[in-house]
Amino acid sequence: MKIIILGGGFCGTLVARNLEKKLPDAEIILIDKKDYFEFSPSIHKVIFNSKYFNKITKCYKNLFNNIRIVKDKVVKVTSKQVITEKHRFDFDYLVICIGIEYPVLLNNTEKVCTLKNSIEAAKMGAKILASNKILIIGGGLIGTEIAGELVTKTKHKEITIVHNHNRLIERNPQRASNYALDFLNKRGARIIFNEKVIDHKDNNFITNKGRFIEADAGLWCAGIKANPYFMTGFRNIKNEKGFLKVNEYLQLKGFKNIFVGGDINNVPEEKTAQNAVRHAHIISHNIISLINRTELKKHKPRSGPLVISLGDWKGILTFKNFSFCGFIPGIMKWFIEFWNLKIDYRARK
Repeated sequence: MKIIILGGGFCGTLVARNLEKKLPDAEIILIDKKDYFEFSPSIHKVIFNSKYFNKITKCYKNLFNNIRIVKDKVVKVTSKQVITEKHRFDFDYLVICIGIEYPVLLNNTEKVCTLKNSIEAAKMGAKILASNKILIIGGGLIGTEIAGELVTKTKHKEITIVHNHNRLIERNPQRASNYALDFLNKRGARIIFNEKVIDHKDNNFITNKGRFIEADAGLWCAGIKANPYFMTGFRNIKNEKGFLKVNEYLQLKGFKNIFVGGDINNVPEEKTAQNAVRHAHIISHNIISLINRTELKKHKPRSGPLVISLGDWKGILTFKNFSFCGFIPGIMKWFIEFWNLKIDYRARK
């Protein structure tokens, strides 16, 4: 029995852990472009503390006992094989959880960076320290958390946020948006609503309303993109936005032995770590059920609590229409990180 897992984020790592426990005789291969797990909700903390990288990452080889780790780029997936730049693997079951991309939608990307991972966060920090005027493009979750880091950890820098909506973190309760706005305004940030950056010339970023914003560095936090580029041999498996279509069991449309978890699937719910973890448990259960010919478990989309950090000690806790702001949510974000990274993922016998 050979099981291939593409992507070692929250979903992929937990699927590997669960299957290693339940299927000790299976050959399980985890393929990722990096060789470590990364606690992605805290990547922005690396911006001003490069050593924080060591706190939010764990090498895959230290997480498992019997999982084969392949550090490589996936080139193509067929209904029977995974092809990477250096290898070719057959599989009985495949789990796709490669995550999403954060594309910069500007022709000129000079002086523009994104928060893709901890390494990019460290590069971002170097650019910020060398800049006097900083533009954050997008005021969603990532943009708001980065802004919280900047206004609490920099001095004498002009920080501007351009957001193409009428309030920050607009998918959250109004009270949460108001708190974030007040927090950033009081610390000197300038926030421009209902505009989007469409061009970049020299040191000027230009909005769709013709506004010129001078900035030494642009931090792009405006949207995500699904890009399962390696699924070229399949038909009708992606929706109009490129996300992979799954059924209620998180199986790729038309394929019983291929599962899709995490941000890359088209389940109508927030793309969060906690939902990726829920996907992992469903996928693990259903692979084992297929092997044992028992009943599969359905995934039911739902919203869960979300903690947003604003600097080190303030934050926002939201759940549906409820929000709680201030010091306690800030501490909760630290606790969530600690709890997730203290867990020994290895499947002890």
